[in-house]
Amino acid sequence: MNLQLLCTAPQVTIYFDSWNNWLYIEWEGTLTLPAVQYACLEVAQCFVQHSYPRVLNSNAQVTSMEVEVIPWLTKHLLPYLEMAGIQQLAWVHAPIVRAYALAPQVHKQLPHLNIGVFSDLEDATSWLQQTNPAYLGGHVLLPRPAAEETVLAQTVSQFRQALEHHGIVAETAIYQSRW
Repeated sequence: MNLQLLCTAPQVTIYFDSWNNWLYIEWEGTLTLPAVQYACLEVAQCFVQHSYPRVLNSNAQVTSMEVEVIPWLTKHLLPYLEMAGIQQLAWVHAPIVRAYALAPQVHKQLPHLNIGVFSDLEDATSWLQQTNPAYLGGHVLLPRPAAEETVLAQTVSQFRQALEHHGIVAETAIYQSRW
Protein backbone atom coordinates (compact mmCIF):
# COMPACT_ATOMS: atom_id res chain seq x y z
CA MET A 1 0.00 0.00 0.00
CA ASN A 2 1.07 3.57 -0.69
CA LEU A 3 -1.06 5.60 1.74
CA GLN A 4 -1.66 9.32 1.44
CA LEU A 5 -3.36 10.80 4.50
CA LEU A 6 -6.61 12.56 3.58
CA CYS A 7 -8.19 13.16 6.96
CA THR A 8 -8.16 12.26 10.63
CA ALA A 9 -11.05 12.51 13.04
CA PRO A 10 -11.71 10.91 16.42
CA GLN A 11 -11.68 7.13 15.98
CA VAL A 12 -10.99 7.21 12.21
CA THR A 13 -8.15 7.91 9.79
CA ILE A 14 -8.83 8.15 6.06
CA TYR A 15 -6.22 7.49 3.40
CA PHE A 16 -6.03 7.24 -0.36
CA ASP A 17 -4.00 4.23 -1.41
CA SER A 18 -2.54 5.43 -4.71
CA TRP A 19 -1.01 2.06 -5.55
CA ASN A 20 -4.30 0.20 -5.31
CA ASN A 21 -6.51 3.17 -6.18
CA TRP A 22 -8.91 2.87 -3.25
CA LEU A 23 -10.01 4.72 -0.17
CA TYR A 24 -8.74 3.12 3.03
CA ILE A 25 -10.75 3.90 6.15
CA GLU A 26 -9.25 2.77 9.44
CA TRP A 27 -11.44 2.86 12.57
CA GLU A 28 -10.10 2.43 16.11
CA GLY A 29 -11.03 2.50 19.77
CA THR A 30 -14.49 3.07 21.17
CA LEU A 31 -17.08 4.09 18.60
CA THR A 32 -19.54 6.51 20.17
CA LEU A 33 -22.45 7.80 18.13
CA PRO A 34 -21.19 11.42 17.97
CA ALA A 35 -17.70 10.28 16.95
CA VAL A 36 -19.10 7.99 14.24
CA GLN A 37 -21.41 10.71 12.94
CA TYR A 38 -18.57 13.20 12.68
CA ALA A 39 -16.25 10.60 11.14
CA CYS A 40 -18.89 9.69 8.55
CA LEU A 41 -19.16 13.36 7.63
CA GLU A 42 -15.40 13.45 7.06
CA VAL A 43 -15.60 10.28 4.95
CA ALA A 44 -18.47 11.81 2.94
CA GLN A 45 -16.36 14.93 2.31
CA CYS A 46 -13.71 12.70 0.72
CA PHE A 47 -16.32 11.41 -1.75
CA VAL A 48 -17.41 14.93 -2.66
CA GLN A 49 -13.84 15.71 -3.68
CA HIS A 50 -13.22 12.48 -5.64
CA SER A 51 -14.91 9.26 -6.72
CA TYR A 52 -13.58 6.16 -5.00
CA PRO A 53 -15.28 3.08 -6.49
CA ARG A 54 -13.29 0.78 -4.21
CA VAL A 55 -13.12 1.08 -0.43
CA LEU A 56 -11.18 -0.86 2.17
CA ASN A 57 -12.96 -0.29 5.50
CA SER A 58 -11.13 -1.70 8.52
CA ASN A 59 -12.72 -2.03 11.95
CA ALA A 60 -9.96 -4.35 13.15
CA GLN A 61 -8.83 -1.87 15.83
CA VAL A 62 -12.33 -1.14 17.18
CA THR A 63 -12.55 -2.09 20.86
CA SER A 64 -16.19 -1.25 21.58
CA MET A 65 -19.24 0.29 19.97
CA GLU A 66 -22.25 2.07 21.45
CA VAL A 67 -25.54 0.30 20.79
CA GLU A 68 -26.91 3.34 18.87
CA VAL A 69 -24.17 3.22 16.21
CA ILE A 70 -25.49 0.34 14.09
CA PRO A 71 -29.10 1.63 13.77
CA TRP A 72 -27.77 5.10 12.89
CA LEU A 73 -25.38 3.74 10.25
CA THR A 74 -28.13 1.59 8.76
CA LYS A 75 -30.57 4.48 8.50
CA HIS A 76 -28.34 7.48 7.79
CA LEU A 77 -25.22 6.25 6.01
CA LEU A 78 -25.70 2.96 4.19
CA PRO A 79 -28.42 4.26 1.84
CA TYR A 80 -25.91 6.79 0.45
CA LEU A 81 -22.97 4.49 -0.28
CA GLU A 82 -24.07 3.81 -3.83
CA MET A 83 -24.68 7.54 -4.39
CA ALA A 84 -21.04 8.07 -3.42
CA GLY A 85 -20.04 5.77 -6.28
CA ILE A 86 -18.78 2.82 -4.26
CA GLN A 87 -18.78 -0.38 -6.30
CA GLN A 88 -16.59 -2.69 -4.22
CA LEU A 89 -16.31 -2.64 -0.45
CA ALA A 90 -13.94 -4.82 1.57
CA TRP A 91 -15.11 -4.73 5.18
CA VAL A 92 -12.87 -5.95 8.00
CA HIS A 93 -15.20 -6.49 10.93
CA ALA A 94 -14.30 -5.55 14.47
CA PRO A 95 -13.35 -8.27 16.94
CA ILE A 96 -16.41 -7.42 19.07
CA VAL A 97 -19.78 -9.15 18.99
CA ARG A 98 -21.89 -6.06 18.29
CA ALA A 99 -19.95 -5.34 15.08
CA TYR A 100 -20.92 -8.67 13.52
CA ALA A 101 -24.50 -7.38 13.13
CA LEU A 102 -23.48 -4.60 10.76
CA ALA A 103 -22.21 -6.67 7.82
CA PRO A 104 -25.56 -8.43 7.19
CA GLN A 105 -27.28 -5.02 7.29
CA VAL A 106 -24.91 -3.72 4.62
CA HIS A 107 -25.63 -6.75 2.39
CA LYS A 108 -29.38 -6.39 2.92
CA GLN A 109 -29.55 -2.67 2.13
CA LEU A 110 -27.07 -2.66 -0.74
CA PRO A 111 -27.65 -5.81 -2.79
CA HIS A 112 -25.99 -4.31 -5.90
CA LEU A 113 -22.76 -3.47 -4.09
CA ASN A 114 -19.91 -6.00 -4.31
CA ILE A 115 -19.14 -6.51 -0.62
CA GLY A 116 -16.61 -8.80 1.00
CA VAL A 117 -16.57 -9.23 4.79
CA PHE A 118 -13.34 -10.37 6.40
CA SER A 119 -11.80 -10.98 9.79
CA ASP A 120 -8.36 -9.65 8.85
CA LEU A 121 -6.88 -6.87 6.76
CA GLU A 122 -4.67 -9.15 4.66
CA ASP A 123 -7.60 -11.16 3.29
CA ALA A 124 -9.62 -7.99 2.66
CA THR A 125 -6.74 -6.38 0.78
CA SER A 126 -6.19 -9.47 -1.34
CA TRP A 127 -9.89 -9.74 -2.22
CA LEU A 128 -10.18 -6.06 -3.13
CA GLN A 129 -7.08 -6.23 -5.31
CA GLN A 130 -8.66 -9.08 -7.23
CA THR A 131 -12.02 -7.35 -7.73
CA ASN A 132 -10.63 -5.00 -10.34
CA PRO A 133 -6.96 -5.57 -11.13
CA ALA A 134 -7.00 -2.96 -13.92
CA TYR A 135 -6.65 -0.31 -11.20
CA LEU A 136 -3.41 -1.73 -9.81
CA GLY A 137 -0.31 0.34 -10.06
CA GLY A 138 -1.93 3.58 -11.06
CA HIS A 139 -3.21 6.71 -9.43
CA VAL A 140 -6.46 7.12 -11.31
CA LEU A 141 -9.34 9.02 -9.75
CA LEU A 142 -12.45 8.53 -11.82
CA PRO A 143 -14.63 11.51 -12.71
CA ARG A 144 -18.25 11.60 -11.59
CA PRO A 145 -21.00 13.02 -13.83
CA ALA A 146 -21.76 16.66 -12.95
CA ALA A 147 -25.39 15.98 -11.98
CA GLU A 148 -24.34 13.22 -9.56
CA GLU A 149 -21.60 15.47 -8.20
CA THR A 150 -24.15 18.19 -7.41
CA VAL A 151 -26.57 15.80 -5.71
CA LEU A 152 -23.78 14.28 -3.61
CA ALA A 153 -22.45 17.71 -2.58
CA GLN A 154 -25.95 18.83 -1.57
CA THR A 155 -26.55 15.64 0.41
CA VAL A 156 -23.25 16.01 2.29
CA SER A 157 -24.04 19.68 2.97
CA GLN A 158 -27.43 18.71 4.41
CA PHE A 159 -25.74 16.03 6.49
CA ARG A 160 -23.29 18.61 7.88
CA GLN A 161 -26.13 21.02 8.67
CA ALA A 162 -28.05 18.31 10.51
CA LEU A 163 -25.00 17.42 12.59
CA GLU A 164 -24.33 21.10 13.30
CA HIS A 165 -27.96 21.52 14.36
CA HIS A 166 -27.52 18.73 16.90
CA GLY A 167 -24.15 20.10 18.04
CA ILE A 168 -22.21 17.06 16.76
CA VAL A 169 -19.78 18.95 14.52
CA ALA A 170 -18.97 21.60 17.16
CA GLU A 171 -18.68 19.00 19.96
CA THR A 172 -16.35 16.79 17.99
CA ALA A 173 -14.25 19.69 16.72
CA ILE A 174 -13.65 20.76 20.32
CA TYR A 175 -12.81 17.17 21.27
CA GLN A 176 -10.47 16.86 18.30
CA SER A 177 -8.63 20.11 19.16
CA ARG A 178 -7.70 18.61 22.55
CA TRP A 179 -5.64 15.86 20.88
